[in-house]
Amino acid sequence: MTNGGQRPDPSGFRIENEMDLLFGRAHPNPTREGCPSADMLTRLARRELPIGDPAYDHIGKCSPCYQELRVLQQAGATNARLLRRRRLGFAAAAVFALVLAGSWFALRRGDSTLVTAPPASVPASQVASLDLRPLAVTRSEDQKTPKPLEAPRGRVNATILLPVGSSPGAYEIRILDSDLRVRASAKGSAEIRNYVTTLEAPIDLSTVDQGDYQLTLRREGGEWQMFPLRVR
Repeated sequence: MTNGGQRPDPSGFRIENEMDLLFGRAHPNPTREGCPSADMLTRLARRELPIGDPAYDHIGKCSPCYQELRVLQQAGATNARLLRRRRLGFAAAAVFALVLAGSWFALRRGDSTLVTAPPASVPASQVASLDLRPLAVTRSEDQKTPKPLEAPRGRVNATILLPVGSSPGAYEIRILDSDLRVRASAKGSAEIRNYVTTLEAPIDLSTVDQGDYQLTLRREGGEWQMFPLRVR
C-alpha cells in the first residue's frame, strides 16, 4: 500500500474512549511504513471494506493512520449530528407552522361564529283537533251556531273529524277571511278511524292574524263545506 492523495490532518484527532487512547498513541510509526492511501483511509472510515481486509490490521499497528481514520469518523459523526439537528429544526418549524395555521383557522371560525348571526329557529309544529260533527248537526237542524272551532297561529298539524257520512279520500282545505279571500290552504287524506272519517293535514297559519275565519273543505270532485274558525 502506498501513500496517495491528501491525507487527513491528525491534529483534529480527539480522544473519546479507551481505544482512542490506546491505538492513537501506542504505535508511532514515524517512517509511515505500509500506510494506506488517503482514499483507502476514507473507505475504511466509511466501513466500505470487508472486515478481513489487511488495511484494518495495519490501522491497529499504526497510530498516525488510526488518528487520521478517527479524524474522518469524528468529522462524519459531527456532520451527521449537524444534519440531524437541521432535520429536527425543520420538523419543529413544520410543527410550529401547523400549530400556527390551526390557531389561525380556529380564530377565523370563532370570528365567523361571532359575526354571523345564528339561523332563525323554526317554530315547532302545533297540534289542533277540529271536530266538525256538532257544527254539521246544528246546521242541518237550523239551530244557533255553537262556539267556532279554534286553532293556534303557526304551523299546525290538524286532525279534523269530518261530519257523519263523509267519505274517505283526498280533501282540499282553505282558510277564508271575512272577504272570502284565501289566507291559507292545504291538502290531506281522510280515512275511517273508530267509525269516524278523520282527515289529517298540515296547515300553515303562521301568516294568518288572530281573528275569525271560515274553514272550508271538500273532497276532490265534491262541494265545498264551510265552518267557523277562530285563530288564536
